[in-house]
Amino acid sequence: MARVTGLSVLTAYGHGPDALWKGLTSATPATSQVTRFDTTRHRAHHAAVLPGTPDLYGELERLVGEACDQAGLSPDDRAATPLVLALHAGPDTAALAAELAGACGLREVLTVHTAACAASNTAVAEAAHLIGTTAERRAVVAGASFVDASMFAAFDSAGILAPDGVCRPFSAGREGPVLGDGAAAVVLEHTGTAPPWAAVRGWGNAAEAHHVCRPHPDGRGPAAAVTTALRRAGVTGDRIGYLNAHATATPAFDAGEAAAIVSALSPHGVRVPVSSTKALHGHCLEASGLVELAVCALAFRHGELPVNANHLGPDEDCPLDLVLEPGRAPQSRYALSLNSGFGGVCTALLLAMP
Repeated sequence: MARVTGLSVLTAYGHGPDALWKGLTSATPATSQVTRFDTTRHRAHHAAVLPGTPDLYGELERLVGEACDQAGLSPDDRAATPLVLALHAGPDTAALAAELAGACGLREVLTVHTAACAASNTAVAEAAHLIGTTAERRAVVAGASFVDASMFAAFDSAGILAPDGVCRPFSAGREGPVLGDGAAAVVLEHTGTAPPWAAVRGWGNAAEAHHVCRPHPDGRGPAAAVTTALRRAGVTGDRIGYLNAHATATPAFDAGEAAAIVSALSPHGVRVPVSSTKALHGHCLEASGLVELAVCALAFRHGELPVNANHLGPDEDCPLDLVLEPGRAPQSRYALSLNSGFGGVCTALLLAMP
């Protein structure tokens, strides 16, 4: 088990956990019309973005520093601690990642995970595995994705983005996601002096290999990831108090994920509270898992589950217990966070709250 002793986050709601929590409880999406680049020729024109054009590595350096300070790590502690990253791959990624580790006073970069929307969860799982096997005493995990012209164009040209700028997970009439700026860093430790935000109890990774960009309709990949995470933690489905879904509001992906939740947590899947907060902070791609880990930790710390925003009505393909009203409290100390990506990669983190 790996404890989260430091946590820092940046979304379109602003900097820090407090800003994220205020945004989530407002139930108002952090979406605006994109001015960072020209969207005139695109079908979609909205995203959940910060002002200006934030510097990805500069923001990561700040977030890693904040997480390490929060965890109470000394310079010597940091010098013995590796960095695991979740980033979009590019020609200079490896060199820039090594430069980031040096700027943060960390030992080295162990891995840079680039599996798109599943990258952050996979990075957290790797770090938790290293700590659980005592290969490492602690690790820093960080990831970021800021909306840029090329990625926006790629999603838009594929007809994936919601044309009206509204993401409606698991809802009737859903038409796709809204991209979002996101970055976060966590310190994972076997033991630590700082009060933990959460503990990573289990994780699961799977690959459907069904289609390059369409999920299996039965949700076989997410179901396998959830089953593995539960088995690894020794936790049964009836003990899950909240599930933060990947749900990007695309018809096929949401339906497949709903099928996975129902089957993997059977017979309790239809009763587990579920929401996808991508409707609020946007789809943060490689940073999704870390941002949503922060969402889960904040929800349990405050005793209130985030709503599944922008819901228009039920869809028979998504027979889930969606959190549609504010003020709902978690009924146990366990949360699942799911994320999937193109190519059939599927991930699940099982989090235990203090």
